[in-house]
Amino acid sequence: MTTSSIERQKAIVKILTFLHEGGDFDQAKEMFDAQFGSVDVSEITSAERQLIANGLNPMEIQNLCNVHAAVFKGSITNNDETPAFQKPGHPVNTIKLENKILTSLINDELLPVEKKWQQDGANPAYLKRMQQALADLKTIDKHYARKENTIFPLMDKYGISAPPKVMWGVDDNIRNWINKAYQMVTADPLPDKYEIEAAIEKVAKEVLEMIFKEEDIMLPMLDEVATPTDWKTVRDDEDEIGYTLISPPLPWKPTKAELEEAKDKPVNSTIAAELNRMAQNLADQDEQVAATTSSDLKQHIKQPLKTNAGNDGELFDLGSGSLNLKQLIAIFKTLPVDLTFVDHTDHVRWFSDNANRIFPRTNSVLGRAVVNCHPPKSVDKVQKILADFHDGTEDHAEFWINLHGQRFIHIEYYALHDQENNYLGCLEVSQDLNHVRSLTGERRL
Repeated sequence: MTTSSIERQKAIVKILTFLHEGGDFDQAKEMFDAQFGSVDVSEITSAERQLIANGLNPMEIQNLCNVHAAVFKGSITNNDETPAFQKPGHPVNTIKLENKILTSLINDELLPVEKKWQQDGANPAYLKRMQQALADLKTIDKHYARKENTIFPLMDKYGISAPPKVMWGVDDNIRNWINKAYQMVTADPLPDKYEIEAAIEKVAKEVLEMIFKEEDIMLPMLDEVATPTDWKTVRDDEDEIGYTLISPPLPWKPTKAELEEAKDKPVNSTIAAELNRMAQNLADQDEQVAATTSSDLKQHIKQPLKTNAGNDGELFDLGSGSLNLKQLIAIFKTLPVDLTFVDHTDHVRWFSDNANRIFPRTNSVLGRAVVNCHPPKSVDKVQKILADFHDGTEDHAEFWINLHGQRFIHIEYYALHDQENNYLGCLEVSQDLNHVRSLTGERRL
């Protein structure tokens, strides 16, 4: 058996390298069984880092999680002495792993290939590799969507409101710059090569700067305030959105020791103000950061509504008939629309859990001010809709968009009132109309 930490590290790297170079899986499993009784997750993480540092092709890195999970299945331990952030499956570890892959994709593939293409524009292989690298980079949308729908609500919880507003706007800009660069390298005819060079260098600069902001500013901020239970909530929501260039990570939950240690964790009341000040420095001097909530919203305490749903067989009188809880849930899961309910205090209280939602929703958004669930460029429109609903001047708003140029999405907002005309809240209804718009003729029963 391999015993010393250095020998174990070398052996793990050797096994993973063997697999990534096309080695036989069963043979790799035999190599592992001959040298190890068990392996800790921290040892696997260190081996992955070494593979990346040694220049593993960014296109192959996304297979790491599946490979190591299969090879080491049944032998992985979870050493309590390993810091939680370093354990595979912890949201911070996942963010950093994706960032390593994105950094490698840019520095080891996209930028070098772009330079080679500049020098030898007649070589179509370089153009194809540029196109593929940018196509892979477009999947950063998942990375940002997880941050916006799981991390930002956690920051809101502790009053760290400025960083999400700043970062979300930059995330959207980066998405647009990547899409623009991809459109340029796939255009026919191609634009001027120096325009392409400028677009790619802009993308690289902004993505790498955002990685710095995430790891050196955002995550340390959260480390000051977030608890293991907070991170478990984030982890539970992540799979709903998906990942960038990696397979779904290993399951993770805090240990009893981590939960016990966090019980007495003090929260410094000055932290949020200082962290907000730091975040403001991230914004350009000429960029105005929108207010996170109106003065009216600040008067409401964020508490989940008390419910008394009864058992599954209890019938609810819905006016036009009665349904039990199981039937209601099945109906909402089946409806071909996304529904989200925002209550009279303008906080998100419920969303339909469809199998194929158009826009991601996570449990982390429940109880969150709805204005904080939208990018800065949309906040003023959301506030106007809600204000009109509250004062009764409007009871409906309608929008439609071409999502990524592929899906025609219809979005409607409805003001809800009780029988005494008291405002109850807002219902958002979103539907993909691509199929409906393609229908012609008739199909009768």
